[in-house]
Amino acid sequence: MHVVIFAGGTVRPGRAVEQALADAEMIIAADSGAATALQFGYTPAVVVGDFDSLEALPLQQLQTRGSEIIRVAAEKDETDSELAVLTAIERGATAITILGALGGARFDHTMANVMLLAAFESPTIRIVDDSSTCWLLRGPGSSEIIGQPGDLLSLIPLTAEASGIHTTNLYYPLRGETLRFGKPRGVSNVLTATHATVSLQNGLLLVIHTDADVSC
Repeated sequence: MHVVIFAGGTVRPGRAVEQALADAEMIIAADSGAATALQFGYTPAVVVGDFDSLEALPLQQLQTRGSEIIRVAAEKDETDSELAVLTAIERGATAITILGALGGARFDHTMANVMLLAAFESPTIRIVDDSSTCWLLRGPGSSEIIGQPGDLLSLIPLTAEASGIHTTNLYYPLRGETLRFGKPRGVSNVLTATHATVSLQNGLLLVIHTDADVSC
C-alpha cells in the first residue's frame, strides 16, 4: 500500500507531487500537514501529532470529515513526521512518500526529515517536492531512474564514504568510484537517456532526481 504523508513544511505543487498523490492509497498527515492536505483537496485518514501548530478550525473540519486523530504528548523523542511514518508502517504501508518534508520555517525539521530516510530500511520512503524526488540507496544495492534527457541527478553520500559507485546514462559517468561526505562532487549530474542506473557497493547515498523543466 502506498501511503502519502503530508508533513509540516511547504508543499510546492509539481509533476512529482501530482504523481505521488494520484498513486496514493492512504493519506496521513503530521500535525499542521493536515491543513496543507485540506488545501490540496485531500482529507487525511489519520492525523498524528502534538498539535502545537494545527489551528482549531482545521482540526474541527478533520474530525467532522472522519479523520482519525492521534494526539501525542508535546514532550517526546520522535518528531511528528517520524510518528506519521511509524503510523503508516503500522497501517501496512509498503511504500511511503513524504510531502512537505522540505522548506517551511524550521530548517532543523528539514534536516531531520531527510535523515528519516536512513532510519527505516523498509518500506521504501521517498521525499517529493515540486518536480524533485529523493530517496536513499543502501550499499550493496542499485536504483533505476526513469526520466528525460537533461534531467538532473545528484548523488550525496550520507556516510563518511559511499564507495563502488557505478552509473549508466549519466553525462558524468562513475565507474567504481567513491564519493565522500562533505564533498559535493556528485551534485548536478545529467541524464543522457530516459533510463539511468546507479549502483553502490558500500555506504549510504542520497539520490535526488529533478525534472529538466525545473533544473537550474
